[in-house]
Amino acid sequence: MLAMLLEGDPAESGGRIDLSTGECRPAFTDELGPGFEAEEDDDPERWLYVPAVGSRAGYRDMELFIEEVEDAALADRLRIAIGGRGAFRRFKDVLAGDERSWSPYHRFRDERQRGRTRAWLAEEGDCPHVTFLVEPSSGSNPSGPV
Repeated sequence: MLAMLLEGDPAESGGRIDLSTGECRPAFTDELGPGFEAEEDDDPERWLYVPAVGSRAGYRDMELFIEEVEDAALADRLRIAIGGRGAFRRFKDVLAGDERSWSPYHRFRDERQRGRTRAWLAEEGDCPHVTFLVEPSSGSNPSGPV
């Protein structure tokens, strides 16, 4: 959700993140009225403003993904798709027609978004807690959070 707030349209998006829970609230929820307000909403120690910086990084993700596509015909169709307005929709439409690339693109994009989000949080002075789960093994180490 935080990545979506960060990469939204600067004219319409943005929001804030609750630093104590990680809850993200799009800016428009502030305009919804009762039920979306809390006394703590103005606490600067709790809430961090999240600016919407636009889709440039997401567009760059598409360009970088195309460079990794081994199928030359698919890469050409994707390059054509990202030209002009509606690039994201056309790109996804082309990918939807190629099952082999749909999941790899989403993994690629999601990892890059997570990286940008972590970098933004670090720039803001917040370091998210990350829990790694260890798979059970035949060794004597227990599984669970590390």
